[in-house]
Amino acid sequence: MENVDNKTTVSDFLYAENAKEFFAEIDYLLKDGMHFQKQGNQIRYFNFIDKNIDSLKLYYQDFFDVELSEGGEKPNNYFFLDFYGNSRGNISPRHREILKSEYIIIGFIIYKIIYIDKEIDLDSVQKLKEKIRIEYEDYKPGIYRLIAKSKNITPGNFNDKTIDTTIQSALEEFRKIGWIELSKDEFGLLPAFDRLIKIYEEYILNIDETLNELK
Repeated sequence: MENVDNKTTVSDFLYAENAKEFFAEIDYLLKDGMHFQKQGNQIRYFNFIDKNIDSLKLYYQDFFDVELSEGGEKPNNYFFLDFYGNSRGNISPRHREILKSEYIIIGFIIYKIIYIDKEIDLDSVQKLKEKIRIEYEDYKPGIYRLIAKSKNITPGNFNDKTIDTTIQSALEEFRKIGWIELSKDEFGLLPAFDRLIKIYEEYILNIDETLNELK
């Protein structure tokens, strides 16, 4: 039954234009950790969420006990499900993997390279790997320990190939949740990469100290 008194209801978005075409995909990706922004092939999904934000907020709050949130500032704003830290509300934790600690550290290093060291033209995955291997060599033992801990193994046989593989996996994961664009050897940060900064603000503000703990 359609809303006839202009009061937003939990079902309003179902009657929106393109709801049948877009919502199932949007719903699946949001629960999988995706951040939607006005970029590339996300634009149509972003616009659908933007136009139906009030109804969608009610839907996710009432049925899944999670908040559909908006981050960033226009025109670089983005939408995502806020899982209240480690809580996923009524959404199964099996729906997506939590970011591994070593991926978060790779994110910190990328943040430092791009935003602090101002290497804004760095867009090559291979050059990023080389840079981290060479210029952040002191951090390798700490990264090895994080990888070993997540895999429940000893770090004895890790090497530069391990670092490269971890960087590639981190980038793939960041792409899946809408933090970066990634195509073969090219990558670029998206507005939603800002979420890394928001979530781990305490560590980002003291990033040198955070990274030095890896030595």
